[in-house]
Amino acid sequence: MPQFEENVTESFIEINDGIKLLLIDKREFESPISINLNVNEIFLLFGMDGEVSFQFGPMYMRPMPEGQSFFIYNPANEIRSIAKFPKNHRLVGISISLERIHSLFLDDEDLIGSNNLPFLNGIAMNKPIYDQKSVDSNMRFLLDSLFHKRLNHNAQKVANLGRVLEILALYFNVSEVDTVACPFLKDEETVQKIHQAKSIISDEWKKPPTLKKLSEKTGLNTYRLNVGFKQVYGTTVHNYVMDTKLNNARRMLEHGIDSVNDVAFKIGYTNPSHFIAAFKKRFGTTPRKYRVSQ
Repeated sequence: MPQFEENVTESFIEINDGIKLLLIDKREFESPISINLNVNEIFLLFGMDGEVSFQFGPMYMRPMPEGQSFFIYNPANEIRSIAKFPKNHRLVGISISLERIHSLFLDDEDLIGSNNLPFLNGIAMNKPIYDQKSVDSNMRFLLDSLFHKRLNHNAQKVANLGRVLEILALYFNVSEVDTVACPFLKDEETVQKIHQAKSIISDEWKKPPTLKKLSEKTGLNTYRLNVGFKQVYGTTVHNYVMDTKLNNARRMLEHGIDSVNDVAFKIGYTNPSHFIAAFKKRFGTTPRKYRVSQ
């Protein structure tokens, strides 16, 4: 069991008023690190390349699988966590003060938002919250981009702030479901099945199930699934699959290891020209030009 005093302490760096960022980039050794989680701050932790284990005190350890994130809020006690992960692993941490998150997500004239963000609700804000959720391809792309440093210090700080704000927007986004236009979404079970459909696509995006197969897996007919998916996520099942594929393709191109043809095959295209056309339509440039620009 790791001892606190034997670990290097990593600090969050303030990039804007009330917003701090922690980036751990591909350490060449497996020594655990210590992270201090302060009172009255909200922490989001993202493991990028494999499982991370977090030790919270001597009696409690919790693993965070790759593709997952932790949300930690403790209004009463400062927490010192030991994070242990393999070498060449990356970790992203975001810290935001209650005051700043209130200014970003809660309109003083419309306090309904606090129902979606319980730590902003006067009733619940004094209770600790620990949550774990999956990271979709759009957020993964933004997290990866935090490690790309091509600008001078001040410009990079501004760029990182923009990315962090977008990550926060995606993380805390709560879809405003139009139950009048889509009455069956008043059924909580139906909404849960639509969330299940999105999770299936995120897990199987390289070879995604057909709409019919997705319908069978979730227990919703194709009409309810397609219409409900668009109401909840603002896009169709097909477009979500395409966005997931192309965002992953963009990340592969940034790494510069695979050729354009290899990327096309890896994301499920059998004809690279179809991939090139889809990529250009989505991002306004060809995969080859995008790769060179990186």
